[in-house]
Amino acid sequence: MPQSAPTAMKIIDFKELFEMPMEFAQTFNPRNMRAKGYPFWTLRGDSSAFFVLFMDNLATQLGLAGMAYGVIGMPQQFVWEKFFGGAGLSIFVGNLYYTLQASKVAMRSGKMDTCAQPYGINTPGAIAKTFGILLPVYLATKDAQKAWETACVANFYGGLFEFLGAFIAPFLAKNIPQPAFLVPIGGIGMTWLGISQLVSILGSKQSHNPMVGFLPFIIVWVSFYGSPKRGLFGPFVPAAFVATLLGVILNLLAQTKDFEEYRKLVDTSTKYLKWNGLAVPGWSQADAAFEEYGSLVLGLAFTNFIGTYACNISARKGGDLFPIMESMMVDGVGSMIGALFGSPYGTTVYIGHVAYKKMGATRGYSLLNGVLWLILGLLGFHALLDAIIPHEIVSGILVVIGFSMASQVISCSESRWYPAVLVGMGICFSDYILGGFSVTDGPMSLLGNGYVWVSLFYSLFLMMLTDRWFLAAAATFIAMAAATFIGLIHATKITIKYNKMGTILGSEKVFPEVEGMPGWKFLLTYLLSAVLCGLFYLAQQ
Repeated sequence: MPQSAPTAMKIIDFKELFEMPMEFAQTFNPRNMRAKGYPFWTLRGDSSAFFVLFMDNLATQLGLAGMAYGVIGMPQQFVWEKFFGGAGLSIFVGNLYYTLQASKVAMRSGKMDTCAQPYGINTPGAIAKTFGILLPVYLATKDAQKAWETACVANFYGGLFEFLGAFIAPFLAKNIPQPAFLVPIGGIGMTWLGISQLVSILGSKQSHNPMVGFLPFIIVWVSFYGSPKRGLFGPFVPAAFVATLLGVILNLLAQTKDFEEYRKLVDTSTKYLKWNGLAVPGWSQADAAFEEYGSLVLGLAFTNFIGTYACNISARKGGDLFPIMESMMVDGVGSMIGALFGSPYGTTVYIGHVAYKKMGATRGYSLLNGVLWLILGLLGFHALLDAIIPHEIVSGILVVIGFSMASQVISCSESRWYPAVLVGMGICFSDYILGGFSVTDGPMSLLGNGYVWVSLFYSLFLMMLTDRWFLAAAATFIAMAAATFIGLIHATKITIKYNKMGTILGSEKVFPEVEGMPGWKFLLTYLLSAVLCGLFYLAQQ
């Protein structure tokens, strides 16, 4: 890391920025779009990857819908008709672009095994918007239209913030160790995609029988880890398809006792099978979305920014060199397009590129996924899918992807950094504990509030201390002090306002009987840590 203050020219790579127009033009170059010699579809690789990515998106979308109508209480008809046309459009735009991007990179590098980046709804961010925006607005107003419009406008702001954040990506790429950026994604993979989905399988809330999700999970695990080259059922039969088919059959058997109720549920869902089109939200909530929820949106945009960057680094580790700035811009644009047409959820490059590439996927799986979700969203298929396919059937796929990402963080790290990496990934359990179990414990909140940034910062300074790079560690602590000052880490929301006791406004309930937590005490702690590292550096000289 640099020991002198970075200049604007160092922070923003203007060379790469000025190359972006040509980069985008090359994506739509007819020669690159055709990509002669680059397979559009590999029978085993793209087939398996398609089913995995489809099920990943399915689990996310049905889970979010269940939260909207089952937890928040929004009318089911409103959710099915308003939410998923725009979400499908956003997913289509992103997957189409990343299909073309993969073709361009394959032609540029000559690597005919280039794997397109997977793309879909940003699950952690969507969950945060659900409970941070949809829930409070709907509970306060009982107006589904107002809650939806507020979330859509907030989603647009988030996409815009991420687009602008792409300009500092080169600076981050050159000055922060890659494992540090992978740590938050590995932690999310291990918690929300790993342990959380395993709990879902065992709990079996929809099918009421753990065998429905557990047996498909065994099939997917053996195919991915036990038979990575040929697959459990040979090179031409995707294990994800077999696992899903088995799960549906087991679910039908599990419903034998209450089959009539199950049939009525399926019949009711068919009334939503119609042309829903694209729902365009109004902008009357634009001021409220920014003033009341701007801090949450900015925090989520930073989270998404880190996530996109980390996924891009993960792809580079796998041998596919996608332009970082381009990917971040596309993610931001995709979210903004979805928001303009009714999606309250941001979209992003998915974690798990390493898994899809390992399957042998190229580009076709991405495009087909985008086209299919656009059709399903416009024609209202989500309610029927929600009735037929219990969420726990696809949870096994998410467990495999999640732990694949966690293992990649370890494998790409230097062995001396293992403890620092494990600390960072362990911090991500704080968000899972707070969100998954509704824990309000004060100390846990200090890790869980801004956990993506906390996990990155803690892994980073521990890496620097391990290598005795004391000036770099000091710089990290100063950055942590700045993040603490604005409430990016430890606090409930982003703000520079404090109460008279030195506690960040809005975060007083974290430690109601103690002043300055979160607030001036953490700010002072990190600044003194920077001074200590400075003294270590002087002694080292």
